[in-house]
Amino acid sequence: MNQQDVFTQGQAMPASRLTAHASLRVQQRGVDLSVLDCLLQYGRHEHDHKGCEVVTFDDGTLQEVALHEPAQLWRKAVDVRSLYAVVNADGCVVTAGHRYRRMLRDVSLSSRRPGRSRRPQVLNASANRFRFQ
Repeated sequence: MNQQDVFTQGQAMPASRLTAHASLRVQQRGVDLSVLDCLLQYGRHEHDHKGCEVVTFDDGTLQEVALHEPAQLWRKAVDVRSLYAVVNADGCVVTAGHRYRRMLRDVSLSSRRPGRSRRPQVLNASANRFRFQ
């Protein structure tokens, strides 16, 4: 599938490249290409520790969009603030979609070491005498 096939009339062509998978997902998920381009330019880039970056909108990036882009594009970006894109090391968009779950911010291996968990540790189940029955 050619990248040109995805673009509809009246939408600007994004500055980034889309893989065949990404162009299919963008079309299936109804992602506006002008907002995707805005996401890639102003969005928050975070490494996923698998060789790619996940790009998302947050409050700071939406303020940047409000300062530098037309109001109509800013409104579109606010309406789809759940939009994300996965970008590989070459700068190609691998996939894009809308989040419906919270994204984990730190998935590095150092946060998985023993004693680094945020969950309370239960030392001994029998030592918990005040447990409700």
